[in-house]
Amino acid sequence: MLKTLTFAAGLAGLVLLASPATAIAQCDISQTKCALNGGKCNIKFKNKTGDTKGSDGGTELDQTSSAQTIVVKAENTDKDKVGNKLQIVAGANKTMNIEKKANKDFETIVAASQDIGMVRRLRMSCKDVQAVLNGNGTCKIFHGVGTESSNIKFALGYQCDGGNVSGPKY
Repeated sequence: MLKTLTFAAGLAGLVLLASPATAIAQCDISQTKCALNGGKCNIKFKNKTGDTKGSDGGTELDQTSSAQTIVVKAENTDKDKVGNKLQIVAGANKTMNIEKKANKDFETIVAASQDIGMVRRLRMSCKDVQAVLNGNGTCKIFHGVGTESSNIKFALGYQCDGGNVSGPKY
């Protein structure tokens, strides 16, 4: 009987070791300034796609004017939308509650053009989200032109006043 139980326990251990581990990657905002101070952890997104200058610092894009509505959303590791999305027309601002996204295990913030399919979307890393939350919580999203592998690309970029983060950096 003891040998049977030992064998069964060993077999169960092997099954657990052989099973693929599913890691849950999520953006932890618990140590950001807003979370530690008991404040609201929000990011205010400003749509600057209609502006010709002022938002492209620190990126590999040259800002150009191409007014468009952008869609901003949080995604998990499976690239599924987490919570609601923001639709922001050119020149407008909207605020995303990052706390609600964190409770649903988001990994990244994504913004895409609703109007122009050939404009490359942007992806804001967790590290950048944390830096923005430790800053003033404001990011400008702009339209720009960049070069990747000698090809001209139209893309959305971001430059955040709080945290001094920007992208993309190809």
